[in-house]
Amino acid sequence: MSPNEESSQPAAPVTAVIPTYNRAADLERCLAHLARQDAGALQVVVVDNSSTDRTPEMVRGLEPAWGGRLRYVRREPNGPASARNTGLAATRTPFVLFLDSDIDLPPEWVGRALAHLADDPGLGAAGGYILYAFNPDGVNAYGGDLGRMGLAWDVDEGTVLDPAKGPARRIWINCSAMLARADAVREAGAFDETFFYGHEDTDIGWRLNLMGHRVEVFPDLRAIHNVSPDPGLAHPEIVFHSCKNRLRSMLKNAGGANLAVMLAGYAAYTAADLVARPPRAAKLRALAWNLGRLGETLAMRREVQGRRRVPDGQILRYGSWRWFPPTRLSGRRRRPAAGADVAAPSVARAGEADDRV
Repeated sequence: MSPNEESSQPAAPVTAVIPTYNRAADLERCLAHLARQDAGALQVVVVDNSSTDRTPEMVRGLEPAWGGRLRYVRREPNGPASARNTGLAATRTPFVLFLDSDIDLPPEWVGRALAHLADDPGLGAAGGYILYAFNPDGVNAYGGDLGRMGLAWDVDEGTVLDPAKGPARRIWINCSAMLARADAVREAGAFDETFFYGHEDTDIGWRLNLMGHRVEVFPDLRAIHNVSPDPGLAHPEIVFHSCKNRLRSMLKNAGGANLAVMLAGYAAYTAADLVARPPRAAKLRALAWNLGRLGETLAMRREVQGRRRVPDGQILRYGSWRWFPPTRLSGRRRRPAAGADVAAPSVARAGEADDRV
């Protein structure tokens, strides 16, 4: 179905927000899949973090066919969290679909996700399986987990799809493909724009739960992730952002008793990690960043805790509450994927520090 053919359908109550950077081919395919959604005609906001490829020309060339439903916003690069807030600010529909530009959605995805939300007014956000394009039985994520010292990981990452799995409550959902109530995301404070890379979906999911908006995954929602089988080694800039974001999220969101437990674990782990593994400078930068922004973070904490409706104990039982993820990253950007045949991950170049901006 083309966008012109879709325009004769009733409008879907959904705006898709897609952050992108230098992914013209992926984005073009992603938009084609959105045009074929059977839920109706979607609004789409593409937020481009100053791509240098053919992204601007490609999107603007598609705009006439979308009949005013495709909006292109170009801005200075500041990561996917900030880009999602830009798209959220432009959203006028009751539901917002946060979607990465390298994700393909089958035609029924939006309709099924809307049905789950319609059936349950207490459900704030819905997601499902993120599967690898190079192996559609390989799981990238089935929601997200949060550990005792703030480490976060994708549930079932690197495993084989289990058709028998049912719906499940989660602490957070991978924002590669997440349909949410727009007002719930706004009430939770939207995305933290200082999270240039990593942990922004963990942070928003945790806060949605704190505000009483449940987060769930459903096995009938299956999205395809077009990513290389080679996970790549984490560039030091990725390590910096991941470490700083994890600590800031913990300081904002964790309840008093839980914060003490998480900080104790974080301090012990960080000290051991600094001794055992590089890049040490990136990890020290992350700690210094948080110390320098501590006043701002504590002000955000007072706001979050003042509006909290659900205790941590209730939320954290939807995770495993492990100290460490089942499979360690071991310096990689992602865990090895099921079905991937990669002898050793490649080293990310500086320009590849964040391939999602």
